Amino acid sequence: MKSIQPQNTSGNLLRCTLVAAGLTTLAISLSGCQKGLGGGAKYDPKVTILADAEAEGVSLAESAAAVEVAGYGTLKGRVILEGSVTAPAPITPSKDAVCIAKAPIPNDRIVTGANGGLANVFVYLGKAPGGTKQPESKESLKFDQQGCRFLPHCLFVQTEQEVLVLNSDATLHNTHTNPQRQPAFNQGVQPNEKNGVPLTYARGEKQPISVTCDIHPWMLAYHLPLDHPYGVVSGEDGSFEIANLPAGTHEFTIWHETTGVVDSRYKVEIPVDGTAEVEIKIPAASLSNFSGERPKRVILSMIP
Repeated sequence: MKSIQPQNTSGNLLRCTLVAAGLTTLAISLSGCQKGLGGGAKYDPKVTILADAEAEGVSLAESAAAVEVAGYGTLKGRVILEGSVTAPAPITPSKDAVCIAKAPIPNDRIVTGANGGLANVFVYLGKAPGGTKQPESKESLKFDQQGCRFLPHCLFVQTEQEVLVLNSDATLHNTHTNPQRQPAFNQGVQPNEKNGVPLTYARGEKQPISVTCDIHPWMLAYHLPLDHPYGVVSGEDGSFEIANLPAGTHEFTIWHETTGVVDSRYKVEIPVDGTAEVEIKIPAASLSNFSGERPKRVILSMIP
């Protein structure tokens, strides 16, 4: 017969007494705090607790969205290249008859426009700020392989936003993302694919990631996935705009593929219901000096 051990009732009673005493002390302390406010006013604490993103499955962007802010404003600006730079030579493919016929293929490594504007510069916030306003819907983006090059060359995308990978060429392409924080997308895209192969990013990245084609090694693009909407790519004239930014001081990251991180703490004061206008100047000499974490790039040799 299994013996039954007697319970330590005196020990349990002691523990219960201590717990009760602790609760009584806490109640007295809170009561004292209430009386300590002038005129015997009651203390009515309002505490905002941000969920643990890993434990609760809540993203930092969702937590940030719960923070109240004074209002929202807009950032407008231009990226200017100071000085002159030698344009990269066009690309002359050495393989694939379809691509050879497209030669010379533009080299998108450095693209400049009118009045010194520098294109394909990422301007973004590294983390979702308090009061982040997420868009009501995220429309699908198109990422094409046309003329044996990726278009657009640089793309900002939010997490869980659909990117449709197209192929406007009459030859097989392969789209291969090289992320740091999530599995890669690596898929062949059939010739003349008009519907698009869906690609989504589950997590944000700290810096832009490279996108390559394992079949045509000169093909290169960059994607920047973030879990918030505060990122943009400068146009050919260097212009850019980010709307619905929480008012206050923000530190933006400026990134270009030739130099990496241009500035990781570019401060801008965003006014309530107003627009902050900036001009970001990048010395031409800096385009040859890469700084920061270099995006991964994997090229497979094609040996017959």
